[in-house]
Amino acid sequence: MSGTLRDLLSRFRALDNVELAALAGTDGLLIESTARAGVDVDAICAVASNGLAMAEALGREIKKGGTVQTVLEYDNGLILLEPVSDDAMLLVMTSDRDLLGRLRYMIQSHRSGFAAALAAI
Repeated sequence: MSGTLRDLLSRFRALDNVELAALAGTDGLLIESTARAGVDVDAICAVASNGLAMAEALGREIKKGGTVQTVLEYDNGLILLEPVSDDAMLLVMTSDRDLLGRLRYMIQSHRSGFAAALAAI
């Protein structure tokens, strides 16, 4: 797997309370990840792909275009899903809802790096 891809994901995990940073196919299959111990990365990626598909379907239905980013906010954290290519998505899971702005900034800052790392695989 690409060292660059793992390095990019590790930047997210370096933040306190980021439990998972992963790149997965839009079909839910894991490409690369870094996560805290005990996180079922494969299961989360599989289910998260349904969340991205739902957001895409909603965007088409209401004629708002394709999904740029999906934020799922829960009582005890959030999940950010962002398409990186037609076939892959970035998934970041945190237990701190206050990280939303910082995570969105980081995702935007590293978007081209993820695309390049993915293309190199």
